[in-house]
Amino acid sequence: MIKKSILLLCFIFCVNCKSAQHKFPSFDDVVTTFFTSYDLRKEQGTDDIRFVKKQEGYYIQEYNYDTNDYKKTVLFWSASKNTYQELNFPKGKGLNAEYANYHLTYHNKERFNVLPYYGYVGWTKDVIAFLEQKSDLKDIEYYALGRAYSASAGHLLNASYEFSDPKEQFKFLESGKNQFTKEQLKTYINYEEKAIENYTILCQKNPDYPTVVGTICNKLDNEYVSTYLNLSIYQNEAEALAFLPDGLYTDFVTDYAKNYLNSIEPNGILFTTGDNDTFPLLYAQASLKYRQDVAIINTSLLNQNSYVNHLRDDMVLASTPIKFTLKPDAYAKENLSYIVLDDSKNDHKYLDLKSTLKLINAKDPSVVYKKAKENAILSTNKIAIAINQDTLKLRYKTNYIVKGELLALDLIEANIKTRPVYCTFNELPVVSNYLEKSGFAYKIATSPKNKIENDRYLAGIDADKTYSVLVDKFQYHENTKNSEKTELSTLISYTSSYETLINHYKEIGDIKKCTEVLDAFTNFYPKDHYADISFMITSMAKNAYVIKDFKNGDLMVENLIENLEHIKRNNKGSTTTTKAAALRKLIFGDEVNSRLDKNKLERHLYIIADVLETEEVNNNLTSRLYTLKKYFMEQLRNF
Repeated sequence: MIKKSILLLCFIFCVNCKSAQHKFPSFDDVVTTFFTSYDLRKEQGTDDIRFVKKQEGYYIQEYNYDTNDYKKTVLFWSASKNTYQELNFPKGKGLNAEYANYHLTYHNKERFNVLPYYGYVGWTKDVIAFLEQKSDLKDIEYYALGRAYSASAGHLLNASYEFSDPKEQFKFLESGKNQFTKEQLKTYINYEEKAIENYTILCQKNPDYPTVVGTICNKLDNEYVSTYLNLSIYQNEAEALAFLPDGLYTDFVTDYAKNYLNSIEPNGILFTTGDNDTFPLLYAQASLKYRQDVAIINTSLLNQNSYVNHLRDDMVLASTPIKFTLKPDAYAKENLSYIVLDDSKNDHKYLDLKSTLKLINAKDPSVVYKKAKENAILSTNKIAIAINQDTLKLRYKTNYIVKGELLALDLIEANIKTRPVYCTFNELPVVSNYLEKSGFAYKIATSPKNKIENDRYLAGIDADKTYSVLVDKFQYHENTKNSEKTELSTLISYTSSYETLINHYKEIGDIKKCTEVLDAFTNFYPKDHYADISFMITSMAKNAYVIKDFKNGDLMVENLIENLEHIKRNNKGSTTTTKAAALRKLIFGDEVNSRLDKNKLERHLYIIADVLETEEVNNNLTSRLYTLKKYFMEQLRNF
């Protein structure tokens, strides 16, 4: 305690000293050092160990299958000694990249590189106690404090939040409204307001501060909507709406939300999976009152029983309740956490989903095992969903699925006959063979229209619907305060849909529609991002030349060339020194170097060669392409 007090006094009064977290090695260094120096024990998997960051340093924890938790903890990097410690693990034979990369996710990098402490029950309290006593926070510390308050709020609600303390949870029922007491609501809102306060300060101070979901300003907007969603689940819609301010998100983001909602037929259901494809859509519905008939279902949240019961019990805005065959007691608490898919018999028969769900409801011994948690075991990895006269035949490549995946299948089976069901992209890989492009979304269809061959994510396209959304109803404002990464992911999503529709019209010989879609694309797409999607650009440009649309073909090739010429001019050895770039390197390990590496050079040369094979490209553009080709080849020889 004396040692901790001395350290704390140093942090408070020595404002010019480095904080303890800045003396810590990066999470990348800790992970790569461990998996270079050591191997896992026999029969251990990569998820059987985890990393913990405390004031004393980085710890390694091992999973104990007898107690079903992480108990065995050893210090790996010592803060007091500033060095790694010898551990009793099998010696490594060099870096095991597979093991290291399992832990080196963007989410983990952000948490361990930003937060002073992380990875254990109570980390939020330790971070708040440490940072609230500092008088002059750095940008990274404002974010860390906001994350700690946000996590503290989430920890109060249910056990699905990682490292929550069961003793401090509110013990809500898994269904029902107005569950907060007056004091509980005050505590929860206080934590969220503290998170929002710190995010707001950082958004105003450094709007380009990078997070996993984009800039801090986008993270701030998401935090508001996340709180709205939690209040709508546990309290009521009126109080949830009262917490939601006007003016969240940029026009670029709200356009994205509207474009996806416009892709859904009336009373449809849309599966999403992350923050950026969920919260802007919820905001458009709740605050802008846009397409409130669409039910937005976040597949990640389907593992939370309270969220599932909210969907099944309540009319959400103008969307009617969602039907499920599974009864709430079948998946209550930890029931159905895992569903084992036993394909040992190698049976080619498909299991009827609805019949199986009824057996689970009845706790039939043929499907239920391990009574303590009532997990399920199915006799095959092949599942059939009957839809009128057709059937979705789904085959899993894994030997188990989790509760949320089973509930997603249940939702499809119980609703698809009366409500069309969609994905934003690949939320449910098992249904890829039945996805039909519909606007920017993907509709689950037993017999997709206009079948597309050899596409791992797509089986067909509803051309009329997609044309209506991409050409007639498309909304677009230029990006302002969102990060380039967020902007690019949105633009890639848009471009993929345009490319698919253009290719369809070219294949069937509808030159008029093909030209109109090409016009729509070149009219909105930012000129400085052509090289970022060069493969799709060359595909669309070649289609334009095939149908004799030289205007759009030349325009796309010229914009691509201008991007490549800009890259050539900036091909220097210096590293970008912007504040945002420095933070990306510190947090995520991203090297932002204008110097072209071998992979980029090879990619640019491949694209140039692909365009040069197109005879219709005019001589001026061809000459510029050969100049670029010569330059990139000279650069490549240096490698």
